[in-house]
Amino acid sequence: MKSVPRTPSRLAAGVMSLVCVTCLTGFPVPTGGSGRGLVQAQEVEFGLGPEPGDVWKGKAVTTAYVEALTLAEEHYAGPIDHERLCDAAATGMLRTLDPHSNFFTREEFNEFRSQQQANYSGIGSLITQHGNKVYIWSPIADTPAYRAGLRYGDEIIAVDGESTEGWDVSKVRSRLRGLRSTAVTVTVNRPGEPSPITVRIVRDSVGQPSVSNVFMLTPEVGYLAFRRGFAQASGEEVAAAVRQLKARGAKAIVFDQRDNPGGLVDAARAIAELFLARGQKIVSIRGRTPRGLTYENALTSNNPTPEDIPLVVLINGGSASAAEILAGALQDHDRALLVGETTFGKGLVQTPYRLPDGYGLTLTSAKYYTPTGRLIQRRYDNVSLYDYQRRRSRTEVTGKDGLTKYLTDGKRTVYGGLGITPDVEVKGETYTLAQGQLTSLTFLFGRLLANGQVEGFAQYRVPRDVDYNHTLQDSDYPITDQLLAAFKAFAQPRLQEFGIAPTALVGNDAFLRQQLRREILTAAYGFDTAQEVIIREEAVVKRAIAEVPQSRSLAENARRLTPSPLRPTNSFKN
Repeated sequence: MKSVPRTPSRLAAGVMSLVCVTCLTGFPVPTGGSGRGLVQAQEVEFGLGPEPGDVWKGKAVTTAYVEALTLAEEHYAGPIDHERLCDAAATGMLRTLDPHSNFFTREEFNEFRSQQQANYSGIGSLITQHGNKVYIWSPIADTPAYRAGLRYGDEIIAVDGESTEGWDVSKVRSRLRGLRSTAVTVTVNRPGEPSPITVRIVRDSVGQPSVSNVFMLTPEVGYLAFRRGFAQASGEEVAAAVRQLKARGAKAIVFDQRDNPGGLVDAARAIAELFLARGQKIVSIRGRTPRGLTYENALTSNNPTPEDIPLVVLINGGSASAAEILAGALQDHDRALLVGETTFGKGLVQTPYRLPDGYGLTLTSAKYYTPTGRLIQRRYDNVSLYDYQRRRSRTEVTGKDGLTKYLTDGKRTVYGGLGITPDVEVKGETYTLAQGQLTSLTFLFGRLLANGQVEGFAQYRVPRDVDYNHTLQDSDYPITDQLLAAFKAFAQPRLQEFGIAPTALVGNDAFLRQQLRREILTAAYGFDTAQEVIIREEAVVKRAIAEVPQSRSLAENARRLTPSPLRPTNSFKN
């Protein structure tokens, strides 16, 4: 058969350009984050191909890509989604390297970049889905959504005049977000209102502070929730929160890093520097340059007068990357006692790259090591991506046996090769299936209660203006026996609709009281303030309070062991 010469299609050429990204140059930048959508420190501009004079061994591979894609376009017996095919090719290529080298679509890369600034463009509200309907859960203070009058419990029934019937929460969110200064029209149903309410909202930049909760657990123990990632202003936020807690009388702080996905390493350095003395190492970054040189960059504190308040740091399997850098540095220098569960184990450095047409990717360029030399990254070879993400590999069920031991400044034993292991292990809260299902009904009851639509409980109607600065009191919106009974009467005929067993309302009174109070407090004071009722009852938080004396001993010992000031080091070697 006579061969017919073909010209590579636009799609094939596009994928070829993506393959060429493996030869990009640029010095690796210390970054963090546990996966897609997480913010990195800096981007490197796109460039094609090897340097002049280099022999690019990937040419044959690129040719095969082009050939396969061209044949698919010419002979596949069906329509081809060009963009999806291209995305899948780039994603698959990077997945063969490691779990954290990622390709981003336009939308994902925009989200990726917005998180670096700890903000996004939209209306500024938490939304939630219950059943097949989407609701406003909590407008954020001083945002377009709040100023437009949207409130807790509003059911979103249309966006820009288009019915939201059949939409899930992701679709609603994507339609509410958009370019700054553009407008969106939102129509909601509100309990007690005879007709739908329609508001026109001009989108704006919405801040996402890293620190979400600052309050006193006891008269002498403060609590600081740092669970939203490491962004540019995180260091200043944490410093301000520490000052605030000390002003309230805190003699120790519970620093909550659970589920913090990581982010900017510079932010981790700034926070660590707040508590570590000048000359103390924070993290080592080891990798190689595009020219084949290996390097080690050690980040150290330059603070001559660090905070010496005792710290208990909470961690779990969702604490990743920059959160692990911070936890590892504080643990290695005996500056904090770690309580909770072993962290995710993400110690690979990603360098972000901008690609043509709004796409992007991240490539692993180095590895993180704690001050004692522990590699933060856990093994990912011979493990499926599912097992890696879900932490179901064999290594993780064997405990600390076989892990490498290291000694902290105070000669305490810590372990490497499995993320950061806590000093005191406490399992996280677990909920039954029935409890998880009941949260839909506590929300639906809460929206009626907050709008004065539950007969006999008019005193629970919340003011129109949310008091975001409220200091929570035990007397705020208590869940009485009568109110709990009213909820059960509301829930009973709706159990079948939500697929909940009739027995779910039996034996769950404590859980229901907690969830009902959180809902009404969310309506009155905002989501963050309402979370306090959950936080105070968590077993890991109660254990953290009990471990404060030990953290105080560590802090005192750390002061005695503080080294003399040293200059930060940067070293390169062949």
